[in-house]
Amino acid sequence: MEQSEEELRNKLIVLFVFDKMDIALSEKTIINICYTQNGWMMPIYCMDAIQKLVKANFIHPTTRGREKMYTLTPDGRVCLANFYSRLPESLRQEISDYVKTNRMSFKRQQEYMHTYYKNNDGTYTVWLRIVEPSSTLLDLKFVVPNNRTAKNIHENWEKKASNVYLMLHDQLVE
Repeated sequence: MEQSEEELRNKLIVLFVFDKMDIALSEKTIINICYTQNGWMMPIYCMDAIQKLVKANFIHPTTRGREKMYTLTPDGRVCLANFYSRLPESLRQEISDYVKTNRMSFKRQQEYMHTYYKNNDGTYTVWLRIVEPSSTLLDLKFVVPNNRTAKNIHENWEKKASNVYLMLHDQLVE
């Protein structure tokens, strides 16, 4: 069955985003990048492209907790190299610029997990994690006295996670 130009373009956009991001991405993140933030394709076409790229072994799914993450395979890189020129240069530049500006933000959103909840005694437990597609680097829970403190920690985790990890590592590893 022959694919349409639009279907090929959508697959190439997804492959190009993976290539430029160079990190594992969730379906939600891919749709956010390709549709919500940029309008390069509709979500249904994005999900279809992801499924077809997995079936063709151009991206590989892995599971991290309850979330499925995808990475670009060597075959996906070869495919992108072969059809690279089918994406207009202006679109390639737009994707490259977007990724350059936003890559770390998406990386933090996916790797720096954080939540908090109220305990029976009125205190709050803050749960902070740094996760990679295949392992958890840091898993930290601690109790704070009130909602304001828990919320403040929760809101600052993505900005401060790498510094906290580095400080703990430096203090504990000799």
